[in-house]
Amino acid sequence: MDHAARRAKLRRRLAEEGLDAFLVINLEGSDGANLRYLTGFTGSAGGLIVGKEGDVFATDSRYTERAAREVPDLPIEKLPGRWLDWLADRLESLSLKRVGIGAQRTSLWLYRELEKRLKGVELVPLEGWVEGLRRVKDPEEVERIAAAARLTDEGLRWLLGRLKPGTSEREAALELEMWYRKNGADHVAFDLIVAFGEGSSMPHYLPGERELKEGDLILLDIGAKVDGYCADLTRVVALGRPAPEARAIYELVLEANRAGLEAVRAGVTGVEADRAARKLIQEAGYGDQFGHGLGHGVGLEVHEGPRLSPVSEDTLEAGMVVTVEPGVYLPGKLGVRIEDLVVVRPDGCEILSAFPKEELLVL
Repeated sequence: MDHAARRAKLRRRLAEEGLDAFLVINLEGSDGANLRYLTGFTGSAGGLIVGKEGDVFATDSRYTERAAREVPDLPIEKLPGRWLDWLADRLESLSLKRVGIGAQRTSLWLYRELEKRLKGVELVPLEGWVEGLRRVKDPEEVERIAAAARLTDEGLRWLLGRLKPGTSEREAALELEMWYRKNGADHVAFDLIVAFGEGSSMPHYLPGERELKEGDLILLDIGAKVDGYCADLTRVVALGRPAPEARAIYELVLEANRAGLEAVRAGVTGVEADRAARKLIQEAGYGDQFGHGLGHGVGLEVHEGPRLSPVSEDTLEAGMVVTVEPGVYLPGKLGVRIEDLVVVRPDGCEILSAFPKEELLVL
């Protein structure tokens, strides 16, 4: 990963906006993704000053040895005391007067504390500076996401071979998480969703003690994280013969998924991609049962830009990695969502999710 080139892109914007520097402050995970994107650092506490004349990186004693390995292209400053004191002293020593800071990742408390300490320094909240750079992935990022997608698929195959009546949702989710960690994942990309029967009607369901029984639909929204990058996959299967209504809704959602995939290409807006899938569900009379957007970006975080939704203001670009995940949810009864992870290309999209979906799989 060429972290210096990423910081150079940010540095070029400083002159355009009349800024002396840009701050990225990660306090116990508050901005870990942006700091990792710009430096490669994976610890939970670190600070970066991207300046017109050069960059400054600091961390505390817990991470200095790790930082020396992960951030070889920058000198590592060991934090002598409190973060806010270090920032105030460092900005003063560098004679920085107008400094940008990420508006989306900075708490109101931190912003006010910085304002109090940084006498003579104007803090400028800026929206989406680093997040905007992260939207289009370079080839190495795409390969890491593809590796996470392959591992996600493999884990699903493993889990489906073990599911049987009496297995609880929580047990299945825990076993799959352990399998991912044992087989090369850093972590899971998010809290895995394993929903049996009526639980599948809640898009962001929390696995519980519900046990699997004959005739259940099984919704699995899962993802591994590999080398810092996430995957996201949803499949629906059935244990035993599913109800005719479940089959019909599955076919509808599959058709909408195909339409969404067909629409995704560089130059298409998030609204247009969403509309291509949503209109099929609306025409079938289930428009009110598809409440979320069609998809979202995936990378260092499982939910990032761009957005594919009826209110999106984004336009897709080649190299973006997004999900396509239409769904229909009947409260208290059942839900079907089919989600693929894709790379946006100039003339279409490359599908990274290989697990079969062409018919409702019956276990």
